[in-house]
Amino acid sequence: MMGQVKRFFKNYKLGFLSGFLLATSWIPFPPWALMFCLAPVWVESYHQRNNPKRLFGLGWTTQFTLTMIGFHWIASLSKEFGFMPWPVAILILLAFCTFIHIYFALASGITGIIQKRIPLSPLGFLLTLASVQCLAESFWPSIFPWNMGYPFFWAKIPIYQWADTIGFQGLSFLVYLFNAGIAYLWIVKDRRLTLLAGSAMALFFGVLCLSGLAKQKSWQETDTIVQTLVVQGNIGNLEKLYAEKGRGYQSIIANEYFDLTKTALTDFPNTDLIIWPESAFPVFLDFYKSSNSLVSQFLDFTKSIKKPILVGAYSKDPPEISPRKEYNALFLFDELGQAIAQPYRKTYLLIFGETLPLVDKFPWLAKYNPGGTGFGKGSGPIALPFRDIKIGPQICYESLYPEFSAKLAQLGVDLMVNLTNDSWFGSTFEPRQHMIMTLARAVEVRRPLVRSTNTGFSAAVLADGTILERGPLFQKWAGLFAIKLKKQATQTFFAQFGDWLSMAIFVFLVIVLLTLRRPRERN
Repeated sequence: MMGQVKRFFKNYKLGFLSGFLLATSWIPFPPWALMFCLAPVWVESYHQRNNPKRLFGLGWTTQFTLTMIGFHWIASLSKEFGFMPWPVAILILLAFCTFIHIYFALASGITGIIQKRIPLSPLGFLLTLASVQCLAESFWPSIFPWNMGYPFFWAKIPIYQWADTIGFQGLSFLVYLFNAGIAYLWIVKDRRLTLLAGSAMALFFGVLCLSGLAKQKSWQETDTIVQTLVVQGNIGNLEKLYAEKGRGYQSIIANEYFDLTKTALTDFPNTDLIIWPESAFPVFLDFYKSSNSLVSQFLDFTKSIKKPILVGAYSKDPPEISPRKEYNALFLFDELGQAIAQPYRKTYLLIFGETLPLVDKFPWLAKYNPGGTGFGKGSGPIALPFRDIKIGPQICYESLYPEFSAKLAQLGVDLMVNLTNDSWFGSTFEPRQHMIMTLARAVEVRRPLVRSTNTGFSAAVLADGTILERGPLFQKWAGLFAIKLKKQATQTFFAQFGDWLSMAIFVFLVIVLLTLRRPRERN
């Protein structure tokens, strides 16, 4: 048995190494090995190129190691949100690490199958692997979609400014190409070629960074300032749960936000818009519920402060609709306590938390889901009118889907607002990862974004990618963000044509397969 374990680690040690390099180059770490993290496992993959099974194993060990380090917070989520004991939470984490990013293994195995049918040169094999990997990354249905482009934004390396053209998924493809180039130079071991190609790659990277700085400057023209006051209540998970179940704490939570907001307004009297986070107000806030005493208190509060407020709360279908559904929603009120528009209801629901597959056909499944039957699904991105601008609302991890924000930009929004509750993840990597991936949407579509969270990190970013003050983690806090924006700003290339990126990568793959073939190897 021990011999088999030793042989396994010997055969796949470079997969474990690349997984470690990638995990420690992703948020919240500096991207120190981002441009060569996959080179070790890809070099070994080339040497095993005619063995798809071995390639699958190399890809699997890479993703397992990466997920165990970078996404360890799944265990905390299982314990806090799913109320699992730690041993069960650890088992859930192991299962998550086994399957959730298995596209690494699939991409490697598929490349091995292609290699057996279309013999490729070393460069052709590596470029094929990079292309298939990026396509798999784009289409694999992971619960929390991520890619290798985000660390540039986290580290403020100006190449991220190109996201308005190719998106962060396009930046991820560039990372894969650089890794393929490093692996190729490693395989051929030609000093002259290494010097020339290495210099060319360094020059290309430098040009992208310098041109990124120029792109940033071109998006600094503004004509409007919106003073947004973000209120972070830092409400604990147990209190929120009891409030959502109607078991008390509702008045306590509401009064906490009332008091925090009133205090903040004494410091920031010039506030234009107050923003409370996801599900901050723990009751249904629809008009037909206005007889509810807590809803009445909220409306009276809004009238008393004489400030518009955007608030996360719950929504429910009116009694005449059957069956009535409940929604995770967002409401916008003016300074007179009047709703400016219909509530936005969350469209992208978190699987196993806010929605459960097949629960409509098999209701008994609900008892195994922490969220029960789950929420109803909203009708998609909308633009909310606010004075002379339009606000594009997002709730929680809707910000992780670039197409959602691109649609907001196409609807003509001038400012995006994201409401989030990351309290379930504790002080892990997740709050920083989620924050950066959310703020990244502002760069892709060049619209400022304000993020209001329950426990942190609340933050804001301008259209040029400048991140403003970041609120603390797990502290009560309120801060004012002066959001400079340009009304009806130009649509970015990505906002208009970002969905063509995968097709471009596929065309690149076809060109590689047609041009970088070599005669079949003789046995």
